[in-house]
Amino acid sequence: MGSVKDLAVQKPATAEETGVGVFKFTDDYSVFDFGKMPDVIPGKGEALCRMAAYNFQELEKLGIKSHFRKLVSGNEMEVDLVRVLFPQKGELKEGMVNYLVPLEVIFRNILPEGSSVFKRLSNGQTTPEKLGLSKMPQPGERLAQPIMDVSTKLEPSDRYLSWEEASEIACLSKEEVGELKGKALKVNDFLTKRAEEIGLEHADGKVEFAMSPKRELILVDVCGTLDEDRFLFHGMHVSKQILRDYYKTTPWYSVIEREKAEGKGHGQFTIPEKLPPELVEITANMYKSVCEEWTGKKQWNAPSIGEVMQSYKSFLEKGAK
Repeated sequence: MGSVKDLAVQKPATAEETGVGVFKFTDDYSVFDFGKMPDVIPGKGEALCRMAAYNFQELEKLGIKSHFRKLVSGNEMEVDLVRVLFPQKGELKEGMVNYLVPLEVIFRNILPEGSSVFKRLSNGQTTPEKLGLSKMPQPGERLAQPIMDVSTKLEPSDRYLSWEEASEIACLSKEEVGELKGKALKVNDFLTKRAEEIGLEHADGKVEFAMSPKRELILVDVCGTLDEDRFLFHGMHVSKQILRDYYKTTPWYSVIEREKAEGKGHGQFTIPEKLPPELVEITANMYKSVCEEWTGKKQWNAPSIGEVMQSYKSFLEKGAK
């Protein structure tokens, strides 16, 4: 459940048994942890839902189990539910089963402009060596091998962790951490290959896992959508990043950055402006187009990815004049 996805619990999870829920993907969007923004992107929810369902089904064929049960409608999917236990409250203990692993695992294949890696490198939060790199990376750099980060999931603000800290917080053994990394890389490989097949590059993304009642690691939430991952088309972002990039040009962005720095939260003291109607249409077409080409099923007869990105390029050029 979040700013852009609702959850209806049909059967709660217990200590030893999964529950059942239905995710409803809305046309809302969120950037910079602000919460629901003032516009909607028509068709976005259905596009995300259909892409996520496709990915779960294909990953199942590759041996990656998940909590996906079935697609209920265009923007709704039925899933198994696990318990959400907060480590900071002492709720999660070693040997437990049927719980959300309180981590986000981030994989990176390319370091595009806007990647959080550069901000962390510049302020000393990490080093090239800690990221598994031999030198300072440059924006747009394509990595010879994917690198992985891990962050908290159930804290007020996500923070990056070492794998040792992640193991302790999530009550995972060394072997289970290795298995989690392996599954994340397998997901990344699948998404990277699928992106290439439709003319995109898979820059980065994230996955989440749970421990099943049998203490098996299973994939949960969603993965490989334009909200969870960043894709590129000839160097141009094809993801929610285009909305972040737009808002970075507005006065609202500097205000929320200042409020965060002052400890006032995530911008709730100021209201963001609406998107230009032209950008709403371009973004809607982007979500629909990628979904259609990714899944191989026409739902909207959207323009091609190339046509959408040409429209976006023209929009940017008009704004620069």
